[in-house]
This record gives sequence, structure tokens and C-alpha cells, in this order.
Amino acid sequence: MSLELPIYKEFIAMPSVVGHPQGNIEAIAFVIKFLEGLGFDIRITDIEKTEQPTIIAHYPGRLSDNKIVIYGHYDVAPVKELNSWVSEEAFTLENINGRLYGRGIADNKGPLMARMIALKSLILSDKAIPEILWLIQGEEEITQGDRVAHDIFKDEIPAFGAPVYIEETGFNDLDSNTQIAFLWSPDKSDSELIPWHSLLESSLDSPRIEYRHLNKLNGIKACPLLYNLPKNAVYMGFGPNDRLHFIHRDNESLNENKLLKHQQQFEKFLANYALYNDES
Repeated sequence: MSLELPIYKEFIAMPSVVGHPQGNIEAIAFVIKFLEGLGFDIRITDIEKTEQPTIIAHYPGRLSDNKIVIYGHYDVAPVKELNSWVSEEAFTLENINGRLYGRGIADNKGPLMARMIALKSLILSDKAIPEILWLIQGEEEITQGDRVAHDIFKDEIPAFGAPVYIEETGFNDLDSNTQIAFLWSPDKSDSELIPWHSLLESSLDSPRIEYRHLNKLNGIKACPLLYNLPKNAVYMGFGPNDRLHFIHRDNESLNENKLLKHQQQFEKFLANYALYNDES
């Protein structure tokens, strides 16, 4: 299996940055069309308050009573120096020596696209699928002012009532080539989270599990997911990023093979979670 590069290129080419209404409109339409094609019910609220609204996507699940919330964002960081990229242009995805270069490929369009493709593959199978609330916001990279997404997450998360919350991405250790999986809870102790090891270990390649959340540029309060997690929530994060990804900087990139692996593992994770029983 190889990466479906044309669809990644199409998504990256949309300049969904703050202050670029058309780029955001294109990215929103792209995500909605893809997810609606998979059977998701889509809502967008508060469009009169922001040009970068949150996409609220719901999938009813199949052969499973488990619920899960997935977080992601379609907006990307501004490009500071157009002429400083090794690729032809920041919004033109290019493969150079096995790494994919383009604004948003690591944060967060690459992992988001991989997960959408993974879910498409899972839906085409006969496997069980959990009920999904996918919150895809467009204000992650806004560094000033209030985010409309905070109020949306505050309402949507408790109304859905899922026990597990999946972060936008995760990391790989370049030195050891080990996958790192985040496992955390606002209220549960590390020992209370141990029963969830089996789910991560059965879905990933012998991951190193770290009891923490993904570091956020502006802290927990700036992230609508972290800030609005229920006390007993189980938070997980895993993905294709590494310390060469250069998010928010020139030459943002991802290893092509790790992105493909994330696509495959995310499909496996959702299938495993659909049948998972929490006995803690």
C-alpha cells in the first residue's frame, strides 16, 4: 500500500490560514464533502462569529456501543518566508528524499487526512466501528483573541458523553525509532490508566507510553479539547510527527512512511476500540 498523494496535495494546496477567507472556505468544503461521503452528519455553528468555524461531524457507529471523540483542525500556521522552503512553494506538497514538505502536512492536515482515509477504509470493511464525534476546528493557529471553538467544545463534549478523546497527532522518537503514545486524564491517576495500555499496544508498534498530553503552544487554556475534557476522560495521542517536522516554521515536513503507517494504525485503533471493554 502506498500513500494517496494526490488527495494530500489537494488538501495542502488550500491556504487555510487566518485572514484568508477563500482558503478556509475551500478547506471546510473539502472536509465536509469527504466526511459526508462516509455517512457523517455534519453541523457548523456560529459561522457569523468567525471565518474559521468548527466542523462538528457525527458518525453513528456500527456493531459497537462505544463512543469516541476525535480532535483535529483544518487551519494551518501562516507562512513567514515563502522563499525559504526547499520545496517549490509552501502550499505545494512535494516529496524530497522521503519527506513530504508543505504547510500543514504535520500540523494538522497530514494526520487529519490520514485519519479520514483510514475511516473510509474501515467503513468499507465489515468491521465494527465506534460512534464518533469528530471536532475539527479552524482556530487552532489563532494566537490572539477569543476562539469561538471553546464554547462549541464546552457544549458538544458533555452532550456526547464519550469516555475517550483522541488528540490531533502524536510523536515518534527519531533516535530509537520508537512510537510515543500519550495517555493522560485530568482526574484519573497513572495507575488507573494502565488498563488502556492493551488498546494502544494492540494498535501501535510497541509504543513507549508517556503519561502526559501533547504540549500546546499557548497552554491548555488555548486548546478547546484539553480545556474542556471531562474530569474522568481518557485522553490519548499518537501520530506520525517527529522532531524534524518544523511545525509553525519554514520547511514543515513529515516522513512519508510514518504518515502511511499512521493511516493504517488509526484504522486498526478504531476497529480495536469498537470492541474494547473497559474493566477498570
